[in-house]
Amino acid sequence: MLFGANEIPAQTKARVNALAERGRLPQSVLLSGGSERLREKCAMELAGAVMCERMKNGSPCGKCPACVKLKAGTHPDLIAVKPAKDRKTVSIDQVRSLVLDTLYLAPNEAENKVYLFYGAEELSPLIQNALLKTIEEPPPYAMFVFLCDQRDRLLTTVVSRVTEFSLGDVLTAERKNKEAEISDIAAAYVKALCGGNEYDIMKSTAPLAKNRALMKKAAERVILIVRDAAAFPAGEIMSGCEEAAVMLHGAYDAPALFALKEAMEKIASWAASNANENLMQTLFSSMGAELLKKRRF
Repeated sequence: MLFGANEIPAQTKARVNALAERGRLPQSVLLSGGSERLREKCAMELAGAVMCERMKNGSPCGKCPACVKLKAGTHPDLIAVKPAKDRKTVSIDQVRSLVLDTLYLAPNEAENKVYLFYGAEELSPLIQNALLKTIEEPPPYAMFVFLCDQRDRLLTTVVSRVTEFSLGDVLTAERKNKEAEISDIAAAYVKALCGGNEYDIMKSTAPLAKNRALMKKAAERVILIVRDAAAFPAGEIMSGCEEAAVMLHGAYDAPALFALKEAMEKIASWAASNANENLMQTLFSSMGAELLKKRRF
């Protein structure tokens, strides 16, 4: 059985094992939450599930040559992507040499090869964007596993291209408060868009003044609300802002939602590249005002 640790949510365990038993584990995975140790343990279990030579009921045997090498950290088809000893973060050159330059080379020994991205929350936007096409359309023998404490620390464009397995809640009280603040700001902005009042849009962006990091998070949360609105009512609500998503679904058609998503992606990218804070807040408001022209009612 995969993901057998007691602290992992039962829903996650059932989902992972059902996929493993059918041989349908996704090729691009995000392991979020839990402790760093738990994320690393689960990542190795996923690697074993696609590289073991004697799989049984979706679980690696732990005894074949592949499992022995995985346990020892010597399997040539397990590629660990983490900072070099003299760096705090992974460089784009490392990603090129470890991932992009090797991706289309067949596995050395196993039928599959696995790329593990440790501390994925520290990957720069440049690196995450460089990986988008790769994780969306990987070769059939490649698996990508991103280990991250919280999914919203990755670009929304990355999160939308991976299958997330939550390993549990690790939010501190402080971070829970920050998450609630981000949700409240994003939801207020979306509701202002649906209300049709430019002043309300401007007022909803006031908490973002001179806070580039909060602006980035709020833009990324709006993107998730847009995705929920586009998928409503059949899709799962992933933003945590169901009321705002339902309102947005009713107020705007698909092209308008796409335009909002593109605008928020630009703001998130500008925030990550240290653009002028006052200018970004103005753009946040002006883009919303422009979208009002496309409102259904």
